[in-house]
Amino acid sequence: MTRKSRISAALAVLGLVVGTTAAPSETAATVTPIPVQVLSLTDLHGYLSETENLTIAGPSGTLAVGGAGYLKAHLDKLRAGQPNSFLIGSGDQFSGWPDYTQAFANEPTIEVLNALGMDFDVAGNHEFDREFPFLRRMTTGACYGTPGFDSCFKDSTGRNFHGTDYAYHAANIVDPRTARPVLPPYWIANAGSARIGFIGLGFPGTPTETLSIGGSGFNFQGLVEAANRAAAELKAQGVNAIVVSMHEGGQQGGLYDECKNPIGPIFDAARAMSPDIDVILGGHWHTAFNCMIPDPNGVPRPVLEASNHGRVLGEVNLSLDPATGEVIRSATTAANHAVTKNLTPDPGIQKTVKYWMDKWAARQSQPLTTLDRDLDFAKTAESRTGNLVADLYRAEAAHDDADFALVPADLGIDVIAAGLQAGTVMYGEAWPVAGISPITTLSMKGSTVEAVLEQQWIPPAYGCSRLSSLATSANFRYTYDLGRPVGDRVDPAKVLVDGRPLRLDRTYRVATTAVMPLHGAQYGYPGFQQFTDLDRAPRMGQEVFLNHLRTHQLIKAPALGRVTAIPGTPPPVDGPFGPLNLLPQQEMTATATSQGSTAYSAAAALDGNCATMWHSNWSPHAPLPQHITLDLKTMRAIEALVYTPRQDAAVPNGRISSYDVQTSTDGVTFTSVATGSWDGTVDAKIARLPSGTTARYVRLIGLAGGADYAAATELNIALAPGS
Repeated sequence: MTRKSRISAALAVLGLVVGTTAAPSETAATVTPIPVQVLSLTDLHGYLSETENLTIAGPSGTLAVGGAGYLKAHLDKLRAGQPNSFLIGSGDQFSGWPDYTQAFANEPTIEVLNALGMDFDVAGNHEFDREFPFLRRMTTGACYGTPGFDSCFKDSTGRNFHGTDYAYHAANIVDPRTARPVLPPYWIANAGSARIGFIGLGFPGTPTETLSIGGSGFNFQGLVEAANRAAAELKAQGVNAIVVSMHEGGQQGGLYDECKNPIGPIFDAARAMSPDIDVILGGHWHTAFNCMIPDPNGVPRPVLEASNHGRVLGEVNLSLDPATGEVIRSATTAANHAVTKNLTPDPGIQKTVKYWMDKWAARQSQPLTTLDRDLDFAKTAESRTGNLVADLYRAEAAHDDADFALVPADLGIDVIAAGLQAGTVMYGEAWPVAGISPITTLSMKGSTVEAVLEQQWIPPAYGCSRLSSLATSANFRYTYDLGRPVGDRVDPAKVLVDGRPLRLDRTYRVATTAVMPLHGAQYGYPGFQQFTDLDRAPRMGQEVFLNHLRTHQLIKAPALGRVTAIPGTPPPVDGPFGPLNLLPQQEMTATATSQGSTAYSAAAALDGNCATMWHSNWSPHAPLPQHITLDLKTMRAIEALVYTPRQDAAVPNGRISSYDVQTSTDGVTFTSVATGSWDGTVDAKIARLPSGTTARYVRLIGLAGGADYAAATELNIALAPGS
């Protein structure tokens, strides 16, 4: 079947009339079964290059894995001799963060996926990063922005971008205006004389309702409800072999092809989904497992997730009864395969990846504009870079009557990350300055705006010190007094909008990044989540910034002076635990039993930054108990340990609820000195130690925690009075 006919057939499913053909029950095969191979790929995120240094834990140690050329080689090996083989995605393939894919509108990833022979994919949450119109354009090949700069680049064969050779599916993503799925809910394929149906399910937490570009705020139905409905439709059409592919997952404590203590939404759904469903493939969690989970009738069926970034390929082999088209469950086998580098990589795919890598290298050297003076950048103070980006945010949101812009400057790739030097500005220099987050406009009370300004400073009780400076558009100016306590540094009378004082009772339209309404609390700005009437601009921050440079031959750096600081020393604040004498974090080091990645190492619990954290390993899942140990470098008299949990209010994973604090003088023998329970809030917690406790090492053991993880945003040691 050609690409266009396959997509047309999938779209036609949206208008099918459900029949009444009854499905026979499973019977023993009396003739040769029909073999069907289902290969699973999920969460590629555009990681195409074999130079990404990806690894995965294997039975005999760490394995070097990944790279699209090796992915194709493993696919070819697995497909050999398989007459009915299907490559099935579970979402988040093309929307990722390697510069060489993102800089070309994710088109390199689509070219590679087409070459891999992708048959079916699911609309994951990242397929909605640029909202539904962008997903549609990825399937049709439509251009946006300026062709050759924003989209529609020549591919490695010299042809124009033509979109996917497969369709995207989601039975649970429904337009509330029509009550119908916005994508084909399933795809029916021929397997010899039988047919097999593939159902897609999107991630239920995708924020399309709050990040909508003009009427594409969709409803995400429950996984089980949508899967069962789609399975019933397939059975009514005489399709008796059914695979579910969902952008939702779980975790387990073993290696990539194991299933030890599995937990998570995919397993909850698998135990409840219709027995008519024979295979369940997952994604989103960036984990790997190969499980057999009983259906509601007690019959096991495979439930797999194939890691992320092309590290793993999942494989399920089915045997179909040629008389009924049903899966002979007892003959089903499944495995996860590490995409190792011990095969010869596919030369055609390698050539394609090299083409895009070379194109990215060349693009970085392309001049965009000339800058009259340095665009300085600072996370903790007003900067010219911040001022320019805030002005561009407000201009982009002018269609939505934005009164002013407030843009945080310390969220890395999401918003503002760097500055620029005076002179000729190259594309590669400008690329990381403004982040990839969408621009949004919110309605906020003036009193909430004042609260947001105050939230630039974190109260001492959080165990972090931070001035997370908010960049402001040129028409918004304010003064803050460092001699005042945190929470009372901004006088509303000295906050000016278009030269007039901020009115606390007025509603303003505020342009900002989408990160704030979605995750403001995580980054210390809960006020940004107190909004109404959110609208999303079509273009993202990075796109607006790059196009502004491209279309202006000379950029004049905006002046400073929008924010005025009154110097001073704030009065001492005890916080909720009374006066504490905290040992400076730089005088300690930390080690942990496990970590999710280098970004979630033990050191992140001692960096004074409430946006980072230590987190126990999730792939493979390291079950609790897990612990983190602080080396105080010398013997200390200790009063308490202060624990700041994960600050993301929407994700409680890792917040320790049951703990054991142990101390040691030599780092070898530890003694328990405090045990107890903490609530699940984001507020800082304290574990007071017995009077007279003296130690060099302090260990926090997470005995129980959210989703069976342990995490710590910050750890502090309170020294005994007089120390």
